[in-house]
Amino acid sequence: MNSNLKKMVSLFLVCMLVIQPAIIPSVAKAAETPDIPVLLYHKIVENPSNEWTDTSIEKFEQTMKYLSDSGYNTLTAEQYVSIMEGNTEAPENPILLTFDDATPDFITNALPILENHNMNAVLFVISDWIDGDAGMSEEQLKSLVDKEHISLQNHTQSHDPNLWGEDGSKISEITREQAEQEITQSNTYLKSITGEDPTLMAYPYGSYNEVTKEVNEANGISYAFKVGYPDDGEYAMGRHYVMMDTTLEEIAGWIGGPPPEVESEPEEEPNDSEVIYHETFENGLGIATQAGNAQLQPASDVVFEENDNGKTVHVTNRSNNYDGIDIPFTDVGMENGKTYTITVNGYVDEEITVPEGAQALLQNIDSYEGLYLSADYAAGQAFTLTGQYTVDTSVDSALRIQSNDPGAEVPFHIGNILITGEGTTEDEDEEEPNPDRPEAKEFTTIDFEDQTLGGFEGRSGEETLTITDEANHTDNGSYALKVENRAENWHGPSLRMEEYVEQGQEYNISAWVKLISPESADLQLSTQVAEGDGASYNNLQGTTVTTEDGWVKLEGTYRYSSVGDEYLTVYVESSNSSDTFYIDDISFEPTDSGDIEIEKDLQPIKDVYKDDFLIGNAVSAGEFEGKRLELLNMHHNLVTAENAMKPSYAYDENGEFNFDAEDDLVQKASNEGLNIHGHVLVWHQQSNERLHSDADGNPLSRDEALANLRNHIKTTVEHFGDDVISWDVVNEAMNDNPPNPSDWKGSLRQSGWYHAVGTDFIEESFKAAKEVIDENGWDIKLYYNDYNDDNQNKAEAIYQMVKEINEDYAAENNGDLLIDGIGMQAHYNLNTNPDNVRSSMEKFISLGVEVGVTELDITGGSNNEQTEEEANAQAYLYAQLFKLYKEHAEHISRVTFWGLNDATSWRAEQSPLLFDKDLQAKPAYYAVVDPETFIENYDPIEKEVNQGVASYGTPVIDGDKDDVWSEAAELPVNRYQTAWSGSTGTARALWDEENLYVLVEVNDSSFDKSNENPWEQDSIEVFVDENNGKTPSYENDDGQYRVNFDNETSFNPEAIAEGFESSTHQSGSGYTVELKIPFKTVTPEKDHKIGFDVQINDAVDGARQSAATWNDTSGAGYQDTSVFGELTLVTSEPTPEEPEKPEDPKKPEKPEKPEQPTKPKPVITKPTIEDNKATVKDEIIDQVKQGGELVIDLSEEDGTVSVLLSKNQIKQLKKQNAVLHLSKQDVNIQLPASIFTNGDEEVEVTIQKMKDIENALSAVYDFKIIQGDQEISQFDSMVTLSFKVDKSKVTNPDLVKVFYWNPETKDWELIGGEYQDGVVTVETDHFSTFTVFEIENSEDQTVDEEPPTEEQGQNQLPDTATNSYNFLLAGLVVLLTGLIFFIYNRRKA
Repeated sequence: MNSNLKKMVSLFLVCMLVIQPAIIPSVAKAAETPDIPVLLYHKIVENPSNEWTDTSIEKFEQTMKYLSDSGYNTLTAEQYVSIMEGNTEAPENPILLTFDDATPDFITNALPILENHNMNAVLFVISDWIDGDAGMSEEQLKSLVDKEHISLQNHTQSHDPNLWGEDGSKISEITREQAEQEITQSNTYLKSITGEDPTLMAYPYGSYNEVTKEVNEANGISYAFKVGYPDDGEYAMGRHYVMMDTTLEEIAGWIGGPPPEVESEPEEEPNDSEVIYHETFENGLGIATQAGNAQLQPASDVVFEENDNGKTVHVTNRSNNYDGIDIPFTDVGMENGKTYTITVNGYVDEEITVPEGAQALLQNIDSYEGLYLSADYAAGQAFTLTGQYTVDTSVDSALRIQSNDPGAEVPFHIGNILITGEGTTEDEDEEEPNPDRPEAKEFTTIDFEDQTLGGFEGRSGEETLTITDEANHTDNGSYALKVENRAENWHGPSLRMEEYVEQGQEYNISAWVKLISPESADLQLSTQVAEGDGASYNNLQGTTVTTEDGWVKLEGTYRYSSVGDEYLTVYVESSNSSDTFYIDDISFEPTDSGDIEIEKDLQPIKDVYKDDFLIGNAVSAGEFEGKRLELLNMHHNLVTAENAMKPSYAYDENGEFNFDAEDDLVQKASNEGLNIHGHVLVWHQQSNERLHSDADGNPLSRDEALANLRNHIKTTVEHFGDDVISWDVVNEAMNDNPPNPSDWKGSLRQSGWYHAVGTDFIEESFKAAKEVIDENGWDIKLYYNDYNDDNQNKAEAIYQMVKEINEDYAAENNGDLLIDGIGMQAHYNLNTNPDNVRSSMEKFISLGVEVGVTELDITGGSNNEQTEEEANAQAYLYAQLFKLYKEHAEHISRVTFWGLNDATSWRAEQSPLLFDKDLQAKPAYYAVVDPETFIENYDPIEKEVNQGVASYGTPVIDGDKDDVWSEAAELPVNRYQTAWSGSTGTARALWDEENLYVLVEVNDSSFDKSNENPWEQDSIEVFVDENNGKTPSYENDDGQYRVNFDNETSFNPEAIAEGFESSTHQSGSGYTVELKIPFKTVTPEKDHKIGFDVQINDAVDGARQSAATWNDTSGAGYQDTSVFGELTLVTSEPTPEEPEKPEDPKKPEKPEKPEQPTKPKPVITKPTIEDNKATVKDEIIDQVKQGGELVIDLSEEDGTVSVLLSKNQIKQLKKQNAVLHLSKQDVNIQLPASIFTNGDEEVEVTIQKMKDIENALSAVYDFKIIQGDQEISQFDSMVTLSFKVDKSKVTNPDLVKVFYWNPETKDWELIGGEYQDGVVTVETDHFSTFTVFEIENSEDQTVDEEPPTEEQGQNQLPDTATNSYNFLLAGLVVLLTGLIFFIYNRRKA
């Protein structure tokens, strides 16, 4: 072979050896591997609370002992890999124990138990969590390195659900780049700790895809784990997920182990063997309460051991293990913290076929921890369950006699229940706090000066919370929390508080707030008790705040009678989702009010009306513990779920039925012997919108929507069965104050159900519910429920609807009614006329249906305070109503108060209920229990109307707030005519010799004019009575002027339109209406008084949801001027005086410089940033006023960033002559919009960060503007630059100056500037590269420093480009080699 050919062949062989590993597949691992079960744990804790992550120490110890006693051999990661790859033979009964997240409890709780049983384990570590709030410390992690039985393995860098997804049943959407980052960074960190490469990896949330498998394999991982089974290859191995409620029996079943032995604990005699309760069923069912779907029936002549009298409860119709008998603690006198011995004797009939392994069980519910007694079922034989249990009412409510899974269908008898234990002494009557609850920590005021969130987080997770130095309230402080990017009104900052709360204690809670935008908003401080469907939301203080107010303190008190299953928060929200604000200095301090006691000497309300109607209350989970439960039980015999049984709560996040929270509340109510009213099946709010609309909000077809409607109703009604005594089938389907109430179909709210199904959706809803009830033979009443029932037009429309539906149904069903009753919500106020309530009620009764008073409250206060006068006026109306209810008692089924006391009412700010924040009776209570006496002794006080003033001045009607309006007083428009609270605002009034002028600023983030009725649109109304005649009907000096957000007008009467002018302006957070109303019958003059009111109509989904006014809450202003407030015309002009004798003339003084017009407040926004490109929403630009400033906050961007502005945005900014302010942490730029000289073309402003220069005192930046296809570098107007300077390098502030790089001279040339407090500010007429130097003397015009260069990593090609280049080069080499080889062969030939 030729030597050249040899060289070429050698080169080829070398290439093949190098390339081979990449192109030849690796040898497959052994095809057959042993089946090694894998258990997945998270936290091992003393008191588990999270069902997904927590396992009790006790359970964990039991499980480890079981594994050890059963001969299981636990593996290390190294052993597991070696066995799986066929290199090592597996020991007998191998098992892998894995622990996710590396939380501190592994060290403190799990590790000692593992070491006690000589067990190996794998700890999957999230590297970013180490030394963080959730993870263990790095010192703790390093302490595990030398423990050979613990393997530290990869659980990714961040565990970020936004990357991995939170549902392991779905394919993760994580990209290859993201997965590479997550896996390699964790590998690198773990190797730095252990010195070894990880070989195992666990996916966050068990979520993975094919890309993650490939990335794991490429990074040396041998096996990766998901959650659950079956396996999906070596990089998606299964694990058994151990949760809080997982039993040892379940784990034994998973791993194929022997059944665990049930240890029989030695019986201990209680301190006092007093018989607490003994049930022999001599008189029927006794205290036996149905559990699940079981049927309980008394039986006789069933004689067996310990049941000589033969009387039993026969438990049949069982299909689930939990179908059986509940024994509520309260029914048998079992008290919290006391230990009892329970003995249950039962029997299985002889003819019953008993499955193998079937057992009777006695357990405690709802925790199912602490008591587990079992006995085998055998046909024709008795069984006994006996053992001890210590009551813990914080987690349990009853004992349950049931079975295990094999015995789920076995019917059985219970003939004897004996409970013995500790007796009660008088000293023990006082309620003891939960002994297991840790002592409350002291709360430290949160002022954000440490530049952390201090525990605050977004309620939704979508809002943006930022620590900023833009504003501050703290004395000598600098920082506050900025809240923005809220998508819903309820979004905002929230702080968990349970660790600072002593149950039963009252706390004073406060937060300082400052509004950013819009100019006015309603901000509210609240506290939440419990989470999920059973939560309650309690307003502490809400108020209207303007941007001119500066910092405003929100403050209130709240007594935490309930700790909400250890979930308590304090939060701030606002009336519109577009509102942005700061908060600072949050405090939480116990008051000195001490403990409270309910007034047990009061006459129970339920006893007063026991022969008339039920007395109910609205409840959440917090009502079923402590003093609140005492008050609830004392006065009520019925409950309605405030939120938990509304339509949306029937579904989980996947749209599947889930009644867990509802069942919990129903069970608690049943345990207390309370009747339950179901609220609600069909409603336009808090509902699953997908039942009637598609993802785009378009109605489904009638057939599909109707099928969904019927399925929802039938499933819900069947689920709860006769646990409820009545249902609100349809809620609030009628519009407010309909103009033609006899046409009830035309008066319906145009909801999603209305659009999809049609006007008969109400009738179809009742038919679906009726079918279920009739099929099961239940006695459940069906109601239509609505608010503003005292409005006669609305009452008439409801009357016509029920009348027609019932008559049609009766004609086809032997006279039966379809709608059994009408619910009058009864959300009233001090202006409610009880005669109107009477008229509506008697109208409904005439239909032959029941009436339920379903949500009664009467507002009578403000700002969480109530004067004595307001309390008595409120009581007087309560007395008038209960006198009416008593009169019609035979037709009223129930009267339900909507809340237990003022502090927990949805209208808490207005003190609407019978008991105050400390659960003490108000005058309203005494009025309810004895209305006749209260009415006799009360002298009604004539109500005064609101008084306001109109200043003298003439504005331009253009929709903008001219300076002249600053002279006008604000009139708050925030008193609601309806139960619903919606948009509010402020009004101002001016006048001159011809006209009244009104400016209304409305807070409303969404606009709706879809209803053809103008009063059902987002609009404002102004009412004028020129002579203040207060007549019951309109005269020729009276008028009603309506303008919607789009400046469309309507008038009552039409004749008043002449000479009227209006203009509107919309923004992202509301709209402004400016009106000119000519005076027609009076000559206006100073001190003249007119009747006047302003109303804001808030429309949602084509219907008016609320009406807020300045004065009238009756809603009668369209016809009755007596309900108006009063406006006095005033003038600030001085009264002319007689001229004095002139003095000798003097030299005139130099005139003062005229005051400059007030500069509009800047509009501040945090833009959306993707790929270093920042964009701003149009509605933000629209908020910039004439001569205003748009501040774009880029403070979180450390490197290069570009700001993009569209053509329309540039046009608007130039029209407003605005200034654009780009704000980074180390540099600020202020550019007048006029410098964008290439027409209205789109603009890109780039702020490029350059490499630092050693002697520079600031960062180095290059600035560039591209507009359309032109670069703009020279300006007609000056641009202001402000650089943040390293103060430690400054020796002479007067010599600290800004320089720019001149590329032609290759010098840094002086621009100038002024230094103050660490910042240098300068003006320039061009853009280039800039930085700050300190010059040696004031005459220096240049400095000799290195030229600017791009910062490493800025604007460089990514690695992929370099790799591509390398591949191209390699390809070229191969091509040349081939060509040489070809030429050589040709020559040889």
